Amino acid sequence: MKQFKFCLLLCLAIILAASNSFSGGYKITGQAVYEHISILADDSLEGRQVGEAGEWKAAQYISSVFDDIGLVSAGDNGSSLQSFIFTKKIELGQSNRLSINGQDLKLLEEFEPMRQSASREFSFENVVFVNYGIIVDSSDGSYSDYDGLEVDGHAVVIKRYAPDSSDNPHVDFSRYSSLTNKISTAISQGAAGIFFITPSSYDDTLPKFGATRITPKDIPIVHLRRAALEKLKLDLDSPLIMTAAGECELLKTRDTGYNVLGLLDTGNDSTVIIGAHYDHLGWGAAGSRYMGKEKMIHNGADDNASGVAAILELARYFESKKDELNYSILFAAFSGEEAGLLGSNYFSKNMTVNSEAVRMMINFDMIGRLKDQQSGLAIFGTGTTAQFKSYFDSLDSDELHVVNKEPGTGPSDHTSFYNQSIPVLHFFTGAHNDYHKPSDDVESIDIEGTVRVIELAARTITHFDELKEELLFQKTVDPDAGRRRASFSVTLGIMPDYIAEVKGLRVDGVTPERPGDRAGLLSGDIIIGLGGNPIGDIYDYMNCLGKFRKHDTTYVIVERANDTLRLEVIFE
Repeated sequence: MKQFKFCLLLCLAIILAASNSFSGGYKITGQAVYEHISILADDSLEGRQVGEAGEWKAAQYISSVFDDIGLVSAGDNGSSLQSFIFTKKIELGQSNRLSINGQDLKLLEEFEPMRQSASREFSFENVVFVNYGIIVDSSDGSYSDYDGLEVDGHAVVIKRYAPDSSDNPHVDFSRYSSLTNKISTAISQGAAGIFFITPSSYDDTLPKFGATRITPKDIPIVHLRRAALEKLKLDLDSPLIMTAAGECELLKTRDTGYNVLGLLDTGNDSTVIIGAHYDHLGWGAAGSRYMGKEKMIHNGADDNASGVAAILELARYFESKKDELNYSILFAAFSGEEAGLLGSNYFSKNMTVNSEAVRMMINFDMIGRLKDQQSGLAIFGTGTTAQFKSYFDSLDSDELHVVNKEPGTGPSDHTSFYNQSIPVLHFFTGAHNDYHKPSDDVESIDIEGTVRVIELAARTITHFDELKEELLFQKTVDPDAGRRRASFSVTLGIMPDYIAEVKGLRVDGVTPERPGDRAGLLSGDIIIGLGGNPIGDIYDYMNCLGKFRKHDTTYVIVERANDTLRLEVIFE
């Protein structure tokens, strides 16, 4: 039934598109935009998560629209699809087992190897309880759960969360209580294995970690569930574990995602890229803000069926004006954005058009809530070439309130192209309470406002198509970056590569005039250490950043080609 409904919606959309064409060109209408969003955000696509059946259905729909428009397939082997491989999840193998104090425990019900764990056998004759496993720097109050304990070469038992602040009023635990921090601290103290338990007053559920961003450690790491402690008749908050033996086996499951690419070929090798991501969170993947217990489909009408509707309508609009265009246009629907810009990152490094002749890139992500935003439409990247700034500074947007933002980076696909030194623009109508929740449905989309955004984009594209000047790329500095650091008081000012499978953190871009840039970090460097702390993945990196303050001086260890470099960093 779901497949029949999807096919019916597809046919209706194509019929509607044909009815909007006329001799003077194609007219973008609210009805057409609504149909695209309704199809992509329909329950039958089950949230369009990368690697799932719903992503494939969405890709087929987008491809069929490209074909109907008459775009040239610009993917792999003459198709409109460009495939990329990614780590979809880290699953438990068949060999996981655990015995505590000589008693066997049940997998999942009583214990579960954590996704950060090494895959290996282990046997510990000495297991040390280290309370919350926290060591706080003197700048935050000075505290250590490891004082007086010998853990080198032994396994440790660590409670999740942090001590009661009323017992430690002068200690700030906020930067030290994450699982990532506790793992890093235990490893730095020489621990050979880690068993996490949950304090009796807290829920025993572990948070989700994005599989694409985890690099396994070299030691076994296990969540020992409350049911195990109860079975063993151990104290829930300070269990006495004498021995632990078993095996952890974790297997990376890789899958294939698909970008959908259609070229409006004018015969000019110079190309404008117009893109939007079409994937979302499925039934609630990592990143979901939904707090309910029952799984629900996250349809992602605004995020980002609205952006895909924009590129589909712009493709049909500009195809109707093909004879008037100077530059070719590649329309690109990216997948894997929600998992870390996977599709756009891959495409930006494996372009199916001449990468040396890409004139500019325009990205649409969440453009469907204009009427809900007092600040109007935000356009990022206006500083990435001089011509953008002069155009948008003088723009008459017909009462559409536009806020120009110069930075060319941010949490969407335009960043992948900025990192390739391509001028970018990013259209965004702002966040809202339905963001990354099942309630982000088509009923909440401001269709009229979405059409206005698309029309403005069409005028912008036309302007820069008619402009014969070369668009020279400019790096930008984000003046608001400091306000977006959450609990971090410092940052290196780098953009991570989420798709590279390396031990460490690969740098995809470096923001000018920030500590990383001044230290000499370059795109392509792999950070393997910061301030004496090993960096295995992005979680280690973020955890380590939280330990530094403004004006601290430290060093970063990077692998660059065949060299290992030590660079001094001064945090601002």
